[in-house]
Amino acid sequence: MFFKKKDRKNPNGKAELITLNESVNFEKECIFVAIPKTGTTSIRTQLTQPGTPLIKNPHLNILQIKDSLYLYFLIKNLGTNYSFPNKAIPTDNELREKAKNTFESFFKFSAVRNPWARAVSLYFRNEGVKTKEKCSFEEFCTNHFYASDTCRHPTKHTNQLDWISDENGKVLIDYVYQLERFNDAIKDIETMTDGRLMLASQHKNNNPNSLSKKYRDLYTEKTKKIIAKRFEKDIDHFKYTF
Repeated sequence: MFFKKKDRKNPNGKAELITLNESVNFEKECIFVAIPKTGTTSIRTQLTQPGTPLIKNPHLNILQIKDSLYLYFLIKNLGTNYSFPNKAIPTDNELREKAKNTFESFFKFSAVRNPWARAVSLYFRNEGVKTKEKCSFEEFCTNHFYASDTCRHPTKHTNQLDWISDENGKVLIDYVYQLERFNDAIKDIETMTDGRLMLASQHKNNNPNSLSKKYRDLYTEKTKKIIAKRFEKDIDHFKYTF
């Protein structure tokens, strides 16, 4: 779902198409939580609807997405009354109920990645805050505290699990797959959505200079233990091993 906001026009004078965010696809009725450096670019490319996103940062956690649904429906309905009487204009309670129902009914999914491999990928990243030119890998591991601390728009979650959970730690999404098992996840997602969501295995935004596929070679016992302790929550929950 997207809409033409009448009071915003592009340089050609045409009404601008407004979408919510790359995280939400209204046509496929799905929500994707894009945790940085978990292979999100290929998924977002397949799910992005045409138009200008209301929130440009593609990396939103599940609560931010949930809250933004009401904002989207509110903006969508502001300034749309051109007749009297008009009983079709929704009330604020109806908009909030629509946002609630959308969040609850849409298929919500996300990807996670081996914390040791992900740390290497973050270290070698070409976008956001580039660290490999500023510090050694050991220094990076020592100061790597958050799951998105090298992003331009960091969300200060320690673990990947925090992106998909509420304030009490309850996971709010329907399906989490490990990036390392993406091909199996494609089949699961297609089945769980009754064929509505069919994803292709693509390789987008790959960094040829990253050593994440050979991540073990970069670690010492010291740095291995640093990552193990700091991201213990992810390692235990998703059953990752070095």
